[in-house]
Amino acid sequence: MSAAPANGIGVDERLMRRRSGLAVALGLTALLIVGRAVQLQGFQGDRWRAEAERQQQTRVPLPARRGAIYDRDGVALALTRETFAVSVAPREVRDRDDAVLRLIRALGLPRAEARKATDPRRAWVVLPGRFTVEQRRGLGELRGFYVERRLERFYPQGDVGREVLGGVSADGRAMGGIEQAMDSLLRGTDGFSVLRRDAHGRKEATLSLPALPPRDGDDVVLSIDFDLQEIADAALAEQVRATHAAGGDLILTDPRTGEILAAVSRRPGSHELSAFIEPYEPGSTLKPFFVAGLLANGRAALTDRIFAENGSWTMPEGRTVTDVHPYEWLTLRDGLRVSSNITMAKFSSKLPPAEQYGALRDFGFGTATGVEYPVEASGRLARPARWSPVTPASLAMGYEVSVTPLQMAMAYGAIANGGMLMEPRLVREVRAEGGTIERRAPRPVRRAIPAQVAAALRDVLVDVVADGTGTHASLATFEVAGKTGTSRRTGAGGRYIDGEYNSTFVGFFPAQSPQLVIYVKLDRPQGDYYGGLTAAPVTRATLQAILAARSPTLDRRALLGSRTHPEPTPAALAAAADAPAAEGREGTYVFLDDRAPAARPRPDAGPVPVPALAGLALRDGARRLHALGFHVRLQGGGTVKGTLPAAGAILARGDTLTLVGEGS
Repeated sequence: MSAAPANGIGVDERLMRRRSGLAVALGLTALLIVGRAVQLQGFQGDRWRAEAERQQQTRVPLPARRGAIYDRDGVALALTRETFAVSVAPREVRDRDDAVLRLIRALGLPRAEARKATDPRRAWVVLPGRFTVEQRRGLGELRGFYVERRLERFYPQGDVGREVLGGVSADGRAMGGIEQAMDSLLRGTDGFSVLRRDAHGRKEATLSLPALPPRDGDDVVLSIDFDLQEIADAALAEQVRATHAAGGDLILTDPRTGEILAAVSRRPGSHELSAFIEPYEPGSTLKPFFVAGLLANGRAALTDRIFAENGSWTMPEGRTVTDVHPYEWLTLRDGLRVSSNITMAKFSSKLPPAEQYGALRDFGFGTATGVEYPVEASGRLARPARWSPVTPASLAMGYEVSVTPLQMAMAYGAIANGGMLMEPRLVREVRAEGGTIERRAPRPVRRAIPAQVAAALRDVLVDVVADGTGTHASLATFEVAGKTGTSRRTGAGGRYIDGEYNSTFVGFFPAQSPQLVIYVKLDRPQGDYYGGLTAAPVTRATLQAILAARSPTLDRRALLGSRTHPEPTPAALAAAADAPAAEGREGTYVFLDDRAPAARPRPDAGPVPVPALAGLALRDGARRLHALGFHVRLQGGGTVKGTLPAAGAILARGDTLTLVGEGS
């Protein structure tokens, strides 16, 4: 009987201990909870409040508008337009009839398409196409409609000048040309806005949330004259087609400033400006710079004579040099005029290698020009230590050296402007947001030759050729001085390819007060391949079209002062217009133009009818349209079949027509 109380006491003690342990555990748990709450609310409160706020917000990027690109006269070459993509969540639409009506009125959707897009059985519908700012505004704000703003790059002048401009990919990456070279200025800086999410995850703007507006890109103004670019593009395309050439380049520059007024390159399957990046051996077009080195260093005079060996001469080193035509005694002046290889090779012994190398380097050969373009080739001009015994003669004839068309154009610009090598300039101005304008002034690189040497070379380059290439010079309104070149092309391993040539013409206009340098090169023309028969006619066609178009880039008043002959008679003009450009010989060519300069047609002169041009040569039809103030795009070749719009249509000056050739 005495054991029972003892057992009862033991049970009570165990219960008490358990209760005490439970109380202690609950107390510790409470302390932990309170401590954690103090930690979260007191010490980490700001952090977690910010996290909660972040979960209720979303950051939306605000893309910057890419800067525009204009030509020197304000013609838009590259612009960015704002478009909108529209998607519909039909199950979120509360008033389907209102939604259908807005899609019809604002976006122009057919009623059946609008009802299909708002069918509640569908979860998500992306409307095809892009919509304008006006359409977006008309759509308004409606539950279930989701609008995405997009900025798209477009080129209002089509493909003309695209090798200069480059492009922009769908994801905004600059690809080549000015777009890439000036990308850091054109692209601007994106901004952002912060939107609040409601309980359903929908985004809504509020003034209390931060936002950083985008900084739009700067506008870039080029030195390019779009009228000249269009003329050059059409002239080169026609001659490439007519000669079945593999491609070609045409550059127009202002020798006084170094500004590039037009730059065209045509290669199958390529939109790159090969005139800046593909060097070649120039051949006879390099000879004036060898002569400049002789004159500037006092090693020879233009009246010095050599025996031209009747067209074939074997050098002491065993190399045989030939001329296209046999000559006996020639002065240095005549040797340059008729492009005698033998004359140049013999005179090369009078110029020490260091001076010959220095003369070519002073004209910019062998080094990049620094033009505003993503990629540029520097060409090749070896130092004298690496020359062979025949290198001086090769250089004098335009071989064992490679140059780019741009380098050649700038070097001829130095002869034209009195001896100063200018840095080529493709960008004229940068216009920042807010109106700040950064103007890029012309930059002389160095004096390549003394002014008197430049004047002497100009005189040689305007000499009338004795064999009739300048028969009508006395009837010319303007003189164009220049030099042709026909050089062999190289292939793999640097070996010459039989039967393949580069045909080149480089000149300046007008001869005594030059305003333009023109460079033309054709790659692998078929049939007659001499520069005088292939590249020189492009020069004539281009300059005639420029004069007809009345480009404001030309100083018309100065042109009047450059007229070196009395006004020709109509009969003389007709004879001059029919004269051949050349007989295919390497030499100097003087072109004739039968139009005096006149004022550019005023933009407010009123609409004009499209003339009937069927049966004319394509270049003559283009010249007629340019003279009326139209822009021209060519389709096909040969003679004109018609125009789009057709003859008789009334258009405004500055509109673009398509000139359709028989070969289209």
